[in-house]
Amino acid sequence: MPKRRDHGQGALYELKSRGLWRGVVDNGFTSDGRRKQAYVHAKTREECLKKLRQLMREIDENGAPLDHHTRIEELAKAWLEDAGGRLKPKTMQGYRSQLAANIVPVLGKRVVGDLKPSDVRRLHSAIFARGVGPSSVAAAHRTLSAMLGYAVDERLVARNIAESVDIPSRAPAERDSLTRAETRALLDLDDPRWTLALLSGARDGELRGLRIDDLDLDGKTAHISWNLVEATFRHGCGGHCGKKTAGRCPQRELDVAPNLEAVPLEGRWVLVRPKAYKPRIAPLTDELVAVLRRHLDASTGPNPHRLVWHRANGTPLQNSDMNDDLRAAMAHAKISRPATMHWLRHTYTTMAEHAGLEWVVYASISGHASEDVSRRYTHQLEREARDGVQHLDRYLRANERS
Repeated sequence: MPKRRDHGQGALYELKSRGLWRGVVDNGFTSDGRRKQAYVHAKTREECLKKLRQLMREIDENGAPLDHHTRIEELAKAWLEDAGGRLKPKTMQGYRSQLAANIVPVLGKRVVGDLKPSDVRRLHSAIFARGVGPSSVAAAHRTLSAMLGYAVDERLVARNIAESVDIPSRAPAERDSLTRAETRALLDLDDPRWTLALLSGARDGELRGLRIDDLDLDGKTAHISWNLVEATFRHGCGGHCGKKTAGRCPQRELDVAPNLEAVPLEGRWVLVRPKAYKPRIAPLTDELVAVLRRHLDASTGPNPHRLVWHRANGTPLQNSDMNDDLRAAMAHAKISRPATMHWLRHTYTTMAEHAGLEWVVYASISGHASEDVSRRYTHQLEREARDGVQHLDRYLRANERS
């Protein structure tokens, strides 16, 4: 078979019987010492030479040829399988939703290695065309970028093309924290749920996942140790039961990463460690201890999971329950704004700053503290946190002019 070898071009020769040109380049060795080769084909010598040079660049820069066959829909399946062993159920649920609703329908047939910035912008346009806002487009973009990051790590592609495209700006949102007067009005209701949220910055899922055993009322502390999430199911039968959805599989299992510390409650409800896997202690004021005692003493009916707050039948509260209850409480306090639970976390941070608390103090209570806070300051921070919460409570309950 005739060959034509140019310096630095690997091997390039014609396959006359097939009407093609072939390019070949060495690609390492097998485990038993035999040489491995990678190939490209084209109808003309010039086109084949171009492909060969691209192949040689890939081997030189990445150690192996990149993938030019895997499609987005195939990558999505592999990525979800890999990520499912590491990520929290809520994160996985969000990724699956974005892939199924947005990414795969628009880009699923595209070869991963052939993606261009224009494809990412096409995804943005397709989502906008459904009448949703920038935040939904941004969520899909972040999911695509995370998946392509996995493809880079697996050497399927050389770079994450999504990183070269700007995420659409989110429209300015309405102010999402309460004023000092509104905060005081909410505290005056003496509802321990809102008081704890406003004095600790606890997240919605952390409040719903708070158990009676996490409260040390004599020691005036709450251990924010768990976050309540709704997991999805996966097939426990290996996909052989014939049911289309995993929730109907007779051997269904909760889809929770094996390395994630979790406590199943009922149905899809699972307690997992808080964000950043860092349990923390929230000091309680005397007033908050008193209203918590009254709340627990007044609680009757079933409570199989020993949750501080739950539905009347003992099942865990949902985020919608919390938001409905909060809006009802705000209406009772004469606050006419459509707040959500996340407002209370923002309010805590804003009011702590206005009250003059040091960042390291209020952040250690809410879970915003950075990893570099030294362990040797832990006990000092606990004392300062308790003093800080007392100061914040006095600040919020005082008149505006004081």
